[in-house]
Amino acid sequence: MIRKKSLSFYIFLIVFTFDLSAQINTDRMLAIGRNALYFEDYVLAIQYFNKIIRVKPYLAQPYYFRSIAKYSLDDYKGAEEDIKKALDINPYLVNAYNLYGIIKQKEGDAEEAINIYSKGLAIEPENINLLINRGNSKMSLKKYKEAIEDYNKALKNNPSLLSARLNRGMALVNEGDTVAAIKDFSYVIKINPYLPDGFASRGILYYQKNEFEKALADYNKVIELSPDEPSFYMNRGVIRYQLDSLRGTLADFDKVIELDPKNAMAYANRGILRAQVGDYNHAIEDFSRVLALDPSDLLTLYNRGLLYNQIGEYGKAIEDFNIVAENYPDFAPVYYSRARAKQKLNDLKGFTEDYNTAMKLEADKRNQSDKDLASNKSGPGKDSGDDKSDKSGKKQPKATRKKSDKDIRNYNKIAVLDDFGSEEVEEEVPTTIRGKVQNRNIIIDMEPVFGLSFYSADSLMVRNQYYEPAVEKFNNKRLFPAKLKITNREAEAEGYKALEYFKQIKIFTDKIDKDSCGYECYFIRGILYGLVMNYNNAIMDYDAVLKHDPDDILTLFNRAYVRYKMVEVIRAMEEDSPSPQHINLKTTSNIAPKGGTNMPAPKEKKVEQILDYQYILDDLNKVIELSGSFEFAWYNRGIVKAILKDYEGAISDFTKAININPDFAEAYFNRGLTELYLQNEDKGIKDLSKSGELGLIKAYSVIKRYMERKKREK
Repeated sequence: MIRKKSLSFYIFLIVFTFDLSAQINTDRMLAIGRNALYFEDYVLAIQYFNKIIRVKPYLAQPYYFRSIAKYSLDDYKGAEEDIKKALDINPYLVNAYNLYGIIKQKEGDAEEAINIYSKGLAIEPENINLLINRGNSKMSLKKYKEAIEDYNKALKNNPSLLSARLNRGMALVNEGDTVAAIKDFSYVIKINPYLPDGFASRGILYYQKNEFEKALADYNKVIELSPDEPSFYMNRGVIRYQLDSLRGTLADFDKVIELDPKNAMAYANRGILRAQVGDYNHAIEDFSRVLALDPSDLLTLYNRGLLYNQIGEYGKAIEDFNIVAENYPDFAPVYYSRARAKQKLNDLKGFTEDYNTAMKLEADKRNQSDKDLASNKSGPGKDSGDDKSDKSGKKQPKATRKKSDKDIRNYNKIAVLDDFGSEEVEEEVPTTIRGKVQNRNIIIDMEPVFGLSFYSADSLMVRNQYYEPAVEKFNNKRLFPAKLKITNREAEAEGYKALEYFKQIKIFTDKIDKDSCGYECYFIRGILYGLVMNYNNAIMDYDAVLKHDPDDILTLFNRAYVRYKMVEVIRAMEEDSPSPQHINLKTTSNIAPKGGTNMPAPKEKKVEQILDYQYILDDLNKVIELSGSFEFAWYNRGIVKAILKDYEGAISDFTKAININPDFAEAYFNRGLTELYLQNEDKGIKDLSKSGELGLIKAYSVIKRYMERKKREK
């Protein structure tokens, strides 16, 4: 089947009449947000639309445009919520129906997408985008005749509309009218010979008709017009393979790997070709790269095992065959192959067992075939297809398999992209927040705990600063050159920064030694010790403050923060880390933690203590008891509970933090991850979407990867 055209909507063509009552700054923000959309700065656009929605939630346009931004970031749930809100406010917003339908199509609900497009067409019957996209949805349901009707309507008043021509051509192919389809593709080429889509669509059709020379000519033109798209080289390589151009095929697969070094399919195909010409060692290298990228590719694993047999690496071959046999216990060839390897290693017992197993499987298969043949009244059926030529003497195409085909019997066939489609390439190293940030590779983990610090690391995204009255009260005393901040991104102690931190530690140590300041100096020095990872001294300073004032909220909060960092450091350092509940830490404090026990003092007469997550919870519980509106204590306690596998408790704490601060992006993010872990998909995706809306851009990567994995599992 031919690759479908992408869904069609054009942001820059949409024009609205703004609410005349809107103030000029609201209009300006809307214009800036739309410009950000045009330049694909989706995250920034969302921030502008957020500001408008906060002050004027009755306007439809900000919800509509924010939906576009979220859709562009693959946040379909969040986009759907916004577009529904826009239509609730203004049900005559025709282009909103278009976007809403696209979202439902992306979510796999083509029937609902058709209903939504139809609602929009009831308002504006000749809307081109609605007609084309409704046709696309009908195509996905294999309602090709109905799809062609929609494309015909779109082309009636716009005969040169290329997207409709291409899509109609694809529908015609599926209806079996290849002559009309070629006319549509050729028309696109004639009108715009610089657009690769026409050549690509016609080339695919020629390939499917086994007219490989014509297909090659079209794909040569495609690559001339778009030389940096890996999938085009993959497709041309497959075409050349049918034309027995081994050198050309290998050159194309080499080019795919050059453009997309993580393309497992290209390595697998190249490995198969190298094996066919006897280049076993390089083929094994290719297969090993495939397995490094995708360890579940058992067809490649079997291929590698066969080549290990060829070069005499029988032990490695057996390791590969063991895995294949475990997953495909009815596949006789793997037992023959493993039997041969065991024979070479003089394992006669193993050889006999595997050989007999293979013989029995083949005998059972023959018996079943005989039974099937006997029960088939119509006779033996068609030719098996083993001959390379048909009755007219015309050469038959070489057998290939689709990329998604996992049938182990097709292990030695090169793969073809499903529907000859193109795959999205992920960005490797983000340097800005512009564009499709959801495509970036990230480590998916909870957002870190918050603490108090004078030095916070810069962020790519400008977001609202969190505010706490107790912190503001401390800053008003002006005891330190920099302001105290609540952050979960402390600036690391490196280079000149480390020198500055140690310099400040000395200044406050001198003040403490001279008794020239109160307990605030211990608190400040404790923060500075934490920055340079001297956690023992930091805790001793916090203990000194709490001995003087056991209810000091900021000190209790930061002692829990430092204790948490100590746990994390030790967990990272220990190779065989025990479960979180039993991690022990030693401090040199003279004051036993709440519930703790004084240990025998070493030679230095310092007291050792055992510190685990319970002591962190004790401090956070105390903060919450003293100040129930301190959302960061709830948030940090939620993280500790999640680590201790109290997931319901973690969700409860994150929820409390959100209730206190509805703009707490990190709390939404962590609650969303926890909900997904508990398989509460709707709640999890909704929370992640909200955290992305509030500026936590990695949420969009998590949403995309979760939905992709779910789609693969189906």
